[in-house]
Amino acid sequence: MDRVRFLVNGVEHTVGCEISSDTSLLEYLRRWLELRGTKYMCQEGGCGACVVSVAKHPGAPTEAVNACLVSVTSCHGWEITTIEKVGNRLKGYHPLQKCLYENNGSQCGYCSPGWVMAMYSLLKKKKMTMLEIEKSLASNICRCTGYRPIIEAFKKFASDCPDPYPILDIEDLSICKKTGDVCSKTCDEYDWCVVSKEDVKQSSVIHIKLSDNRDWYRVEDISDVFRILDAHGTDSYMLVAGNTAKGAYPILEYPRLLIDISGVASLKGCFLDQNLVIGAGNTLTDLMEIFDRMSQTDYFKYLKTFNEHLHLVAHIPVKNIGTIAGNLMIKNRHNEFSSDVFLLFNAVGAELDILNDRGIVNRISMQHFLKENMQGKVILNVLLPPLNNEYKIVTYKIMPRAQNAHAIVHSGFVYKIDPYDKKVLDCRIVYGGLSPAFIRANRTERYLIGRRLFTNETLQGAINVLDNEMVVTEEPPQPSVEYRRKLALSLFYKGLMSLCPPELLGARYRSGAGRLRESRSLSDGKQIFDTNPSLWPLNQPLPKVDGLVQCAGEAKYTEDVPSIPKEVFAAFVLSTVALGTIQKIDASRALLEPGVVAFYSASDIPGQNSFTPGPSIAFMNDEELLCQKEVKYYNQPLGIIVAETQKVADKAVNFVKVTYTNVRKPVLDIKVAKSDPKRNKIYFAATATKTGVDIAKVFKGEGTMYGQYHFCMETLVCVTHPIEEGLKVYATTQWIDSVHKTVSRVLKIQQNKIEVTVRRLGGAYGFKISRPNQVAAACSLVSYKLNRPCRFIQSLKTNMRAVGKRLPSSNNYEVAVNSQGVIQYNNLELYEDNGYVVNEPLTLFGVDIYFNCYDKSSWNFKVYDTITDTTSNTWCRSPGTLENVANAEWLMERIAYEMNLDPLNVRLANLDTVNHEANITELLKTLKTNSQYDERKVDVDKFNSENRWKKRGLRHSFLRWSPLLSPFLEVNMSVYADDGTIVITHSGIEMGQGIDTKAVQTCAYYLKVPVEKIQIKSNDSVISPNAFVSGGSVTTQNVGIGIKKCCEELQKRLEPIKAKMDDPVWDDLIRKASESEVDLQVHATTGIADTQKYDIYGITLAEVEIDVLTGEWNIIRVDLIEDVGRSVNPEIDIGQVEGSFIMGMGYWTTEELKYDQDTGELLTDRSWSYKVPQARDIPQDFRIYFRKKSYSNDVILGAKATGEPATCMAVAVPIAMREAIVAARLENGLPSNQWFEIDGPYTVEKICLSCAIRKEDFKFY
Repeated sequence: MDRVRFLVNGVEHTVGCEISSDTSLLEYLRRWLELRGTKYMCQEGGCGACVVSVAKHPGAPTEAVNACLVSVTSCHGWEITTIEKVGNRLKGYHPLQKCLYENNGSQCGYCSPGWVMAMYSLLKKKKMTMLEIEKSLASNICRCTGYRPIIEAFKKFASDCPDPYPILDIEDLSICKKTGDVCSKTCDEYDWCVVSKEDVKQSSVIHIKLSDNRDWYRVEDISDVFRILDAHGTDSYMLVAGNTAKGAYPILEYPRLLIDISGVASLKGCFLDQNLVIGAGNTLTDLMEIFDRMSQTDYFKYLKTFNEHLHLVAHIPVKNIGTIAGNLMIKNRHNEFSSDVFLLFNAVGAELDILNDRGIVNRISMQHFLKENMQGKVILNVLLPPLNNEYKIVTYKIMPRAQNAHAIVHSGFVYKIDPYDKKVLDCRIVYGGLSPAFIRANRTERYLIGRRLFTNETLQGAINVLDNEMVVTEEPPQPSVEYRRKLALSLFYKGLMSLCPPELLGARYRSGAGRLRESRSLSDGKQIFDTNPSLWPLNQPLPKVDGLVQCAGEAKYTEDVPSIPKEVFAAFVLSTVALGTIQKIDASRALLEPGVVAFYSASDIPGQNSFTPGPSIAFMNDEELLCQKEVKYYNQPLGIIVAETQKVADKAVNFVKVTYTNVRKPVLDIKVAKSDPKRNKIYFAATATKTGVDIAKVFKGEGTMYGQYHFCMETLVCVTHPIEEGLKVYATTQWIDSVHKTVSRVLKIQQNKIEVTVRRLGGAYGFKISRPNQVAAACSLVSYKLNRPCRFIQSLKTNMRAVGKRLPSSNNYEVAVNSQGVIQYNNLELYEDNGYVVNEPLTLFGVDIYFNCYDKSSWNFKVYDTITDTTSNTWCRSPGTLENVANAEWLMERIAYEMNLDPLNVRLANLDTVNHEANITELLKTLKTNSQYDERKVDVDKFNSENRWKKRGLRHSFLRWSPLLSPFLEVNMSVYADDGTIVITHSGIEMGQGIDTKAVQTCAYYLKVPVEKIQIKSNDSVISPNAFVSGGSVTTQNVGIGIKKCCEELQKRLEPIKAKMDDPVWDDLIRKASESEVDLQVHATTGIADTQKYDIYGITLAEVEIDVLTGEWNIIRVDLIEDVGRSVNPEIDIGQVEGSFIMGMGYWTTEELKYDQDTGELLTDRSWSYKVPQARDIPQDFRIYFRKKSYSNDVILGAKATGEPATCMAVAVPIAMREAIVAARLENGLPSNQWFEIDGPYTVEKICLSCAIRKEDFKFY
């Protein structure tokens, strides 16, 4: 029986018939080998949590790959290195792990192993500069840190770093030719790769009959492919190389025949005849290396341009396994796919060699390839033509963010230009992203040939021809036809500007040729705060206590609980209508699927069919665990499939057939719902105490903000184990008690039979307050019914479709102001989109913040809870407050524009002079000095006057934020007599905010012991019963209050013992107290009586630059000052501020949720289509300042909350973008006081369309 053999961390493993076709390397590592340091989230190569290092054969370079994309059967001959091997507590930690930890680059820690592995792989390959490192990490996402500390840590390993982190110089290492690793001077551990005579005699074909009845072949000769196809037929097969296509087009079920061609040498490499012939089996990384090498050769210098373009394609781990042929085959099967590889080849008229089953090679054009039936055929080679220096080539790729995104529109322009009269001798103009029917502008090409290229007449004529011949079709969720059409014209214009001789191109137009994102230089940042060493460990900037184990993959999360026998997996069956009545659920087809164990619906629930255990302060209504009759929103869970594996469960949910009646069209948009009185209920109203009469202008308007997905790196997960008392529940929750109650009520069993435990969370941001209850209850139901352990892993797609998000909101306002912009009256209505039910009290959080820091005396405010036919929306970082702060700031902006006033003066004129003015003006004075605001404002105005197609904006936003909750929490402290060490358990949930680290520092401060003496243990429902949620940014401070109480009680008990001793050291005191039978375990609680009232103030100054022609943007610099009090740990608080700001920035820029307005289906439901910011999207210069000499009160050691306020401060970014847009509109004669509404986020599409560019303005001079 054939086996696939490979090494994992130096240990040989083999797989064969026990493996199914859908077993990925990720699953094998985690479930078969229990190497759970490798994480996952999206499972489509989009997040980087699953990155591992591989050498594909002895002597091959070490490369990063996404373990979620690789089939484990593709790993033959590989040496795989996971985070466990890189560094650990046994053999010591790697410098990368230590540096990331020391630089506070790990908050929740879930993404940290993936980041380390990505950087580890880069270091293994070559030396890199700081900028190269920064550009090479597009494979990884972090939602916590805001990226800055991660990038700063890794840049310390760059060749040009002025302050490098100590690591053995790569050039000084002896590299093993067989493994690519540092030579160990012995080859004993690599004997697996020695080829014996017996191996040589064996066939090079490996054949495995997989457990799901698929045939897997691995071949090394192309003839074997056709021999196998001839034997099995071509009705159901797939050629496998990198398998990265499933990241673009997910594969529900593999065909019956799988042929791994990654080892076919004849498909690799390249050679020169007249053309450059490149094997189609080369990876995209191989292709870039070929381009880099061959671009030094005459007639192929254009490959330098191609190589630069390929830097924008996917990311390094995907390019390390994705092949040319694989990419082209996606395009062949899905003509709408935006393939950059196809675009580049098409631009120069490349051809493909296609081999068929008769051994005949056909050479076809790229355009012909799109229609070619590839059944039973193999792409052999790509042939790139030689082009002399008369050919000029320009390519573009416009994406929703700077890196790791497929193109909205991409283009390639090839011009053969007469060097004397600049006439066009030949040209090719190609596009992608417009429509499958339009990939080449033939008529425009014909128009240009024979004309002088760089004249305004030729330019305008060509643009008109191009505009008329373009075919652009709707491709949801892609941006609009209008934007993509404008973008195509703009790219044509940009391409010509980039080629135009400088003496012909007008000075104001020149910057239009530039590439805003690609030209961005190295990121930088500063963090300015005070720390008082006399108070240490209080106020000490320490890294997280568990940061190092997080960076080493040793920190355990919910789904890292080891597998145990008889374990099953579960997945929700979702509704396929938004509104309707369930008539029948038929699971018979699903139950016939091999590996399916059971199906459960609402009728199988023994107790209450609700996952929101109310009525309480947190839950006003029930939400069904499983929909019983009336469907409330698209993709509402209505059943549970249970199976032997996760893949089988995920597949089988599609086989459950549901019959609906009374199906209706949903109302999804808050802008529509707010006009329906039946959907709105007033929550709060505040009446103005005065109305001014000095009215210079009155204006009305409305503004809308939409939702935001939390994008936690750790998805919603639950593992349940039947135990002798009942059930043990491992849940990803911020609220243990809520899960505890929910499971008890759903299963109708006593709470004392259920144990809920949480060690830490991989990010939360409010997502894991109430929504995990549904997954935990469903998982517990399965274990209860089957008496078997169950693992419920909710996919990213289900998370995004079936679970609520940040509340969208919409406002109406009428404002009157005087000539100085002071508000005389403001009639403001806010509508909060709760989804299909008003359940959680999120609107409450905006009641005291609707006016921000401004004088509310002339404001009439009403806020409504509104119902739409969508998921029940839920807590999301700074709920209720973000939209209210933003509304106030946008109002100040509109006043400034309407009255032609300085927006900073408008803000100052409207400040609440009694309560907030002194604090705000102090911060503003500091920020204006630190940011050089006055000088930079002059520079921005000068830049805008000198540049037609690039514009900048420089704008402030103000903040006043007040914490609201004071949770009931338990704190237990135990001291061990033998060595005086301390263990603390508390009700707070560690999710990246540093609660455990601050708890350690607080305890050490009060007891005057080293922080090394203190350990925080995990949380569960036994040691912390009945506790409230960890959220609202106040859990850390309340845990601190509880620790203070514990320390005071312990010191009270120790005092009589201490009085009898002569200034004892801690260990002696504890030992003596134990001998005297002093109880060394103390307990405390916190609650409403511990409420701390204070305001948090902040000011942000953001400078942005936009490309008027494309809508692309770069955040040049952000200066942010926040009042954090006297920080318990400034390093952690810096991380909280930066991370929350970047999450808010994502909300305002790249994160766009798109729905089918007819059905209610979410279209942007995975990392392929929903784009959070990455490392090259954050401010290029990011400066954080903490207010000096700030102090809250003694109870909380002078500190203030930091987890959420900065999310609200990110509104400065779109405000600055609007200023840049206004500058662009002025060029078109649109006055600055002509208000235009942009409903967030400020995507590249909305920026470009709002600039109102006209093709008639496209000129050279």
